[in-house]
Amino acid sequence: MGKPGFIQHIRPRQLKSGTLQLRNTFCLGGFSFLAFILLTISGVLLLFFYSPGEAAFSSLSEIDSALPYGGLIRSLHFWAGQLMVVSVFLHMVRVVWSKAYKPLRELNWVTGVMLFVLTVVLDYSGYLLRGGQESGAAASVGQTLVKTLPGGHFFSTIFFGQPSSLNGSTLNVFVWHVFILAGIAGFLQIFHFWRIRKDGGVRPL
Repeated sequence: MGKPGFIQHIRPRQLKSGTLQLRNTFCLGGFSFLAFILLTISGVLLLFFYSPGEAAFSSLSEIDSALPYGGLIRSLHFWAGQLMVVSVFLHMVRVVWSKAYKPLRELNWVTGVMLFVLTVVLDYSGYLLRGGQESGAAASVGQTLVKTLPGGHFFSTIFFGQPSSLNGSTLNVFVWHVFILAGIAGFLQIFHFWRIRKDGGVRPL
């Protein structure tokens, strides 16, 4: 009989005793994934009306005022983003507290750290896409920090493009936020779930 495949790891027929107890997870991973789904759905809806660049702020104002339920969709997207940041952070704390990062789970711990970093960068890039003076200031701070790293000028140009002090929204940030970072985060979450099942569940070692 061959090794169980991907589907069997995600949806196994049997689970070890105790792997689904609430105190082992507090459903923090589930909350994070739920937030990601809400972000994806609301983000796709906003894509139809949002314009990156100089028109970013005015397009968001139009969404709020002219689009039916536009303000609700924007609020849902914003608060789902904050929920994901908080739940992923607490999820990391829970993993450290329960020592669930030890062998043989190092790979999934590294994956979780990458997901946390991606979540923070996604939240930051989403703030830049709001446009306006605040996002311009945030972009300036981010550019300054990135430029202190080796090759920082190159990476700053690739990620930020050419934001102004009055507007942090650029096409570069838009592409990174909507397609690249979100796509990588989605793939890593699926891989993360698979490794949890493959490594025997979520019980502390």
